[in-house]
Amino acid sequence: MAAPGPIRAGGVGDIVMYPMETNAAMVQLSEAGKAFGDAWRTIGPLLAADEAKVGTGFDELSSKFRTAYNDIGTKLKELAGEIEPNIKAMGANGNQIVQQKVQLSQQQAAYLRQIV
Repeated sequence: MAAPGPIRAGGVGDIVMYPMETNAAMVQLSEAGKAFGDAWRTIGPLLAADEAKVGTGFDELSSKFRTAYNDIGTKLKELAGEIEPNIKAMGANGNQIVQQKVQLSQQQAAYLRQIV
């Protein structure tokens, strides 16, 4: 990363960013998405297999639970499948923001050197 220290322009409302640390955090965020996706690919089929084994009708409470679970189960599986790409996209967007902030800081520093 080009700027090891904090970036601050000195004005009110500036965002102080530590590019190296922020970039590392965005990489960790992306990795968390991959970790979730890897875990879901492992446990998703196991969960589906266990669900296939379980019937309903043990008692009134289990029947009500199973009905409610079945109503949301499909949506939960769909959403779980979207977590990895969404979190990876957040990390990628964060890294892009860090790069843009560094570039803007460098442009601003170059401009200030010209006018001073």
